[in-house]
Amino acid sequence: MENKDIETLLAKEAIRDQIYTYCRALDRIDNELGYSVFAEDSKVNYGPTFPKGTGRQFIDNMLNQHRHMISTHHMMTNILIKVDGNKAASETYMYAACKFPKKLKGGKKSTFTVEARCRDIDKWECRDGKWLIVERVVAGDNTMIVVPGQDLENYNTERNNKKDPSYKFFADFE
Repeated sequence: MENKDIETLLAKEAIRDQIYTYCRALDRIDNELGYSVFAEDSKVNYGPTFPKGTGRQFIDNMLNQHRHMISTHHMMTNILIKVDGNKAASETYMYAACKFPKKLKGGKKSTFTVEARCRDIDKWECRDGKWLIVERVVAGDNTMIVVPGQDLENYNTERNNKKDPSYKFFADFE
C-alpha cells in the first residue's frame, strides 16, 4: 500500500468520524460539538426544513427545535466518501427518529415519533488538519413517517447538558 492510499484511508476515517460527531451533537443537544463539524463559512441547504444559511445557523436552529422533543436518535449509513488531497465529497444516508410529547383528552400524556430519512451530500475541506463540511445539501428524496407512542421510558440519558453518561466515558480521551 502506498502512502497516498494510507492518507486517503485516514482522511475517509476522519470524515466518517465527523459524520458521527454530527449525530452525537444533535442527539445530545450540544451546540459547540455541532459547530465543530462545519467550517465557519459553510453553506447549508436542508430544503424546507432550513432553506439556506451557515452550518452554525443550522445547528442553532435544529437544536432549538430538538429542545422541545423528548428524545432524538440519528443514524448515518451507506457513507460514500471520495477524497482528493485536502478536498472531499460524501453522500450519507440519514435516519432520524424524533419523539414528541402529546397531550390526550382528559389530561393524559402520550408521545408520537416522527421518523425521517434523507441523504446528506457534503463537500469537505481539511483545514488546519481537521476535516470540515464547507457545503451541505440535503436531498429531497426523504420519507417522513409518524408513529403513535408506544415507547419505553427513557433511562440513563440526559439531554441539553453534559450529564449524559457518554460524556464521562469519553472524558479521558479528550
